[in-house]
Amino acid sequence: MPGNTCSGQDGASNKSLLDRAIDIIKPQAEPPPKPLPPPVNQRAWNQSVEQTHVVPGLTVHDVGLSVFGETRSLRDRSGSNEPIGAARQKVAHAMINDAELSRQTGKPRNAVHPSVEPPQETLRNSGERAAYDSSMNAAREAYLSGHDPTRGAIYFNMRPTPDRSNRQFPKGTREGVPISTQSGPYDNSFLKRDVPSHTVWVNTYLPDKNDKKPRGNRR
Repeated sequence: MPGNTCSGQDGASNKSLLDRAIDIIKPQAEPPPKPLPPPVNQRAWNQSVEQTHVVPGLTVHDVGLSVFGETRSLRDRSGSNEPIGAARQKVAHAMINDAELSRQTGKPRNAVHPSVEPPQETLRNSGERAAYDSSMNAAREAYLSGHDPTRGAIYFNMRPTPDRSNRQFPKGTREGVPISTQSGPYDNSFLKRDVPSHTVWVNTYLPDKNDKKPRGNRR
């Protein structure tokens, strides 16, 4: 009969609407988790960065070796204004800045500790290994960083006091250059003529007009 047929269709329609409403309200299944990216081989990444040339003939690894040679005797000390790793990074910045300025102007690079790989027996010593790893990390971070805390320093030294006066040069051949940063104090296990102290500060210094003057023969 027509009336019954219509009623059945309305019931089916109402049921369909109800089912759809329930489907919307009831909790939906969570999507499957995204697959994790493959882990980074940190050692391979570090080695890749270290083989990058800062300027022709000078790699990031070379910078790290020089930082190690210059600072291997330094250790963290209570009361220091920052960890020795941060000071090493500033030394690395100064070396990189000096190499880049040398390439631009033709000026000779400042003398630093030679980039010599230490023997494995040296690195078996935990203190030496820590200094080596810290120095390599400092060189990588200085090279990759978009911020130079030294503001372009090209000189550095270790001083037995927190004196912030200009760095002086031998025999008064030129005027002193202004200090940029000072880190320390740190414990120093290696005494030498210009740093005869077990307590040292690490300073960086800015270039002057003479350093920025173009030379005839550029590298």
